[in-house]
Amino acid sequence: MYEIIITDSTGSATLPPLEIPLTLATIEGATDVTTLDFNVYTEFIVQKLLASHTWSYLTETQFNIIKGYYDRQFTLFEYPSITITELGITDMTARMTLNPQTVIDQCGTVEAVTVSFRESKQNP
Repeated sequence: MYEIIITDSTGSATLPPLEIPLTLATIEGATDVTTLDFNVYTEFIVQKLLASHTWSYLTETQFNIIKGYYDRQFTLFEYPSITITELGITDMTARMTLNPQTVIDQCGTVEAVTVSFRESKQNP
């Protein structure tokens, strides 16, 4: 079972265990160039990781922990870092996105919470 540890300058938290599937994608930093004779060559610059996950259900408390890290990107002006030990990801600085909150009962249970982490260098 995979788990994500998320960290920012306020501290760390272990997010709820990941359900299957965990989507990992590679973002290519490459440019295809077409020459005047219509040949193509590619300038390969960099590859970055995009990790995305959807929890079927989270408690209100679990969701608020995740949302806290998301919101602090905008108040602290820093990206969180994530660690997924089972995948060899350690302290990867990532831009975090979070889908809208859908509360489904009076207890505050949140349905279909999708979070994405896009690997990025933090700007000074």
